[in-house]
Amino acid sequence: MKEPLAMSFEHSLVVHFAPFQLMLLGIIGPVILALLGLIMIRKVTPHESLKQYHDIAGPFLNTIGAIYGIFLALVVATTWQFYSTTGSNVVEEARCLQSLYLDSEAFPPAFRDSVRQLMRDYRDSLVNREWKSIQQGECDPKTTELLHSIATAYAHYKVRDPSEEAYFHESVKNINTMQSLRSSRIEDSGSGLIPFLWGVILAGGVATVCFSYLFGARRLHAHAIMTVLLTGVVCLALYTIVNLDFPFTGLVAIGPDAFSRLIMK
Repeated sequence: MKEPLAMSFEHSLVVHFAPFQLMLLGIIGPVILALLGLIMIRKVTPHESLKQYHDIAGPFLNTIGAIYGIFLALVVATTWQFYSTTGSNVVEEARCLQSLYLDSEAFPPAFRDSVRQLMRDYRDSLVNREWKSIQQGECDPKTTELLHSIATAYAHYKVRDPSEEAYFHESVKNINTMQSLRSSRIEDSGSGLIPFLWGVILAGGVATVCFSYLFGARRLHAHAIMTVLLTGVVCLALYTIVNLDFPFTGLVAIGPDAFSRLIMK
């Protein structure tokens, strides 16, 4: 038996933590740490002494914030595009299965009834079994076997006339497309940002928040509010990336609705 693929740390977080728990871990936690860091800095360094750094810290923070903001926006946009493409592929995969089911009407009753039953079993297995497996980044063996059975049935079918041949070629095309889209879906379910990118993102976020400590606001609560808002916005962007990175898991998980709505009677 094939060994299950090891999940990345990012994927493990999304799988093993509920959305609310992940929000506490990824947003509230860092905000509290940033606030504690500010309080420690203010205790060690009075706000009057920090004013001497304003002329230098201001331009540096603007530069770092602009570079980090552009980089973060690019990652979020790319992740959203990946999520959107995966959703479109799921819809297209369901359309291919529906077309395959309808086109089977052109074949003899014995073959038609046989492959239609296989298609119904495949749809049910995909919805009830495989959708749970892909949350872990894996395929379901039974669903794979059913899809292979459908492909085998068509591979052994002997076309009788030109009319059947047109439907047969279209059906084979749909099967090949389904197999390709399914492979992409399974691959997308377990792929995320590479650790190097996460390192850059986290380092940039920490640097941006730490730079905000160099501004010596007279009132601590005003400085704390600004630090909390800055940290919260950065962490909210990271929380968005984590949820979009694995399209079948988490707060915005893509469901099997496209398959559940198929008319296969």
